[in-house]
Amino acid sequence: MKKAVLTTLVLGSLYLVLSTSIHAQTFDFNKAYQDHLYNLTLYNQAYSDYQDAKNSYLANKTLSLKEDARQKTLNMLRSRDQMMTVYMQMLKQKIVEDKGLSGEDKNNIFVKIDSEVDWYKSDKEKYNSNDSLETLFSRSDEARARYKANTLLTIDEALVDIGLGEEIALRNEHEAVYSTLKTAIDAGVATGKLTRNPFNHWLTDIDATDSMLKQNESDVRTRIQKIYNQSYSPQGSFEASIEILGLGVPQLSQFNKFLTEVLNYIKNQQ
Repeated sequence: MKKAVLTTLVLGSLYLVLSTSIHAQTFDFNKAYQDHLYNLTLYNQAYSDYQDAKNSYLANKTLSLKEDARQKTLNMLRSRDQMMTVYMQMLKQKIVEDKGLSGEDKNNIFVKIDSEVDWYKSDKEKYNSNDSLETLFSRSDEARARYKANTLLTIDEALVDIGLGEEIALRNEHEAVYSTLKTAIDAGVATGKLTRNPFNHWLTDIDATDSMLKQNESDVRTRIQKIYNQSYSPQGSFEASIEILGLGVPQLSQFNKFLTEVLNYIKNQQ
């Protein structure tokens, strides 16, 4: 039920951890993603069965075909709730493992994700095996309304948070290298092996690039929250947030290029 952005979340293969004599499978993003794929497959099959049963009933409205359509509809709706539950849990696990987001950032989105997980779990339990076809259709409308009004917004924010966290983590890594280089420059100047020029100008340019990245991150945080503001288009705010995140790609590349240039210059002065 969500955009192809999800495909960018795929990371590697499943890991097994050996504990005493028992192989216990760890629950990490890779496992969560596999769970999502499994439940998505079940839902797609249930939805296909539902469509076939519905079309058969509409073409020939017999009691037996209506009953078959009812059972297939019930199975599809339960599968849909389960699929959404697992999908939201997968997004949460991805954020749990993120190294760029702060604890506050994570907790803010976790509250929203947990609320959606609880809703879909509860909704799944509300379905009764004896519900009429008409009742099932009505219940389906409730889930559709929930998805549009709440779930979709939470998914959008979570996806942006994931991208933001990855960008922050990369910036932090570059800043760590930058700090090491500045220490090396100070040491070189102190021993007379290096002079302050041209480093003074270069460091100013690097600082400016770092500042632009931080400003982008701040802009993304502000923009994505506008999906909850009725004065803005949720889809527009999501796309604008992704666009701002995209600005960080060339800036990170420039950061990396600058650091490499400084490192090579220092080496050549030894």
